[in-house]
Amino acid sequence: MNDSASERLYDPAATLARGLFAFIVSAWIPMLVAWIMLLSSPASPEPIYEQIRRALLLGVGVATALTLICGIWIARRSETANARLAQSIVGRFSRFRLALLLVLLLVESCILSFLLFRDIAPSITVPFKFLLVCWTVVLAALMLTIHWRSARSGISRGRNLMALLGFTVLALLLLTLLTTLSSRLLSSSGLYERLRGALDYRPLEFIDDGAAPTSREFWAEQSTVLVRWLPYSYWTVEPFDGAYINVDQSGRRYTPTYTEDSAAPSIYFFGGSTMWGLGARDAYTIPAQAGRLLAEQDLPAQVHSYAQTGYVSWQDLLLFQAQLALDNAPDLAVFYQGFNDVYAAYLQGGAGLTLRENLRVSDVELGRLVRSGQPALRPFDVDIGDYDWSLVTSGAATPRAIAERWLANRRLIRAVAAEHGVRVLFVWQPALFAKTARTDSEQRILDDVERQQSGFTDLYRAVVGIVRERQASDSLEDTVFLTDAFGDVSEGVFFDRVHITEIGNRLVAESLFDTIVDALTLD
Repeated sequence: MNDSASERLYDPAATLARGLFAFIVSAWIPMLVAWIMLLSSPASPEPIYEQIRRALLLGVGVATALTLICGIWIARRSETANARLAQSIVGRFSRFRLALLLVLLLVESCILSFLLFRDIAPSITVPFKFLLVCWTVVLAALMLTIHWRSARSGISRGRNLMALLGFTVLALLLLTLLTTLSSRLLSSSGLYERLRGALDYRPLEFIDDGAAPTSREFWAEQSTVLVRWLPYSYWTVEPFDGAYINVDQSGRRYTPTYTEDSAAPSIYFFGGSTMWGLGARDAYTIPAQAGRLLAEQDLPAQVHSYAQTGYVSWQDLLLFQAQLALDNAPDLAVFYQGFNDVYAAYLQGGAGLTLRENLRVSDVELGRLVRSGQPALRPFDVDIGDYDWSLVTSGAATPRAIAERWLANRRLIRAVAAEHGVRVLFVWQPALFAKTARTDSEQRILDDVERQQSGFTDLYRAVVGIVRERQASDSLEDTVFLTDAFGDVSEGVFFDRVHITEIGNRLVAESLFDTIVDALTLD
């Protein structure tokens, strides 16, 4: 029998009827695998995440069981009954364009899922991405069975090598186009950031002023705050206009003004995300609450925040110097530091490096590829161990090296400040490990840190110890240690290992109040 006769005799309903059980099994096996992956994923220390995992485990388990029952039911039915079911399915998807559209929609769903959930809750999202890919393959096979005549006819007309190569190139181009468009869509819509914020369950405590949001409302807005390039110090927060967070065009967090007196002393605050106010509304960051306290005591000051998320002391130094070079010198500069210097060294093995140096290297290498005409769809992983950075770091991440680098940056800040007549105050920020009266949530955070980044807490303790020793021996009178400021505070203050709530910000502002006043009134 020739090919033409075979095509005329081909009955998609009959073929599908014989393969119904195989299709059910092909859909059931990935569900079983996904359920096993969820079952074997580690339990989350956060109760809400564990509840979600258990709910998904139950849902997938029920669906897997129902699919198995459906397969058994198909296997036990008569051939006539299965033929009628197959005929009904063929009738619903008899249009080739509809079948092709369904396959393309599933392919697009796979692309979106990989882009949207690329680093969100992998223990939960990876099983579902695996399941979605498998189901796409099963549906494509189902549509191919129904439309085999059309597909075979197309293949017959293009059997030569060049035609097959053309089909392959077309498919790859279509996949690339869908990926590019999907990535652009997600980037412009901010959907990825909003989803990440919606899944952020870190509990926040807000000062009750009658307009406090819920934690979920705040994180939904915070997640859409992005950064942009800034010469020398790498990045600054993008301008942002929100209900709880506002950032001006220069990248500075909005700080309420409590005086209109141009002769009032000016205070600039520098630091990382804790000083910037992660987890706090504009009016309740550390600078904002310090300004309010000063105004309430009839000591008004012009308070401005130059803190940026993720900055280490070296970046604070650069940004401070830039302000002085622009003739923008305050009366007092407060530097709130510690954690980021230690964490950056812990992650990358070099004291003095900024956070995520691998991302900057990746950006440079990716730009080089694109400018040379080579295609690149996404950044690639970089091993920073392949680079010699001895011009900027000793390459050591020992407690002594980290402490000495911070002390060196402190001396540089003091020197340039003295040259411009600016008084300085250095604050070593509070640490969760030093809080003895921890809540259950805070204890879970600390346990999670020990489990995921073993040795970091010990490294941090050692660095603090060395800097404290130097403070005692060298009389570092302009340095304040708040490491154990919350030691006996029974209420929750930390919502992760370093960031604190609005209540914590108020306690920090109160702790610094006398020191700030002394620095402003020093002859």
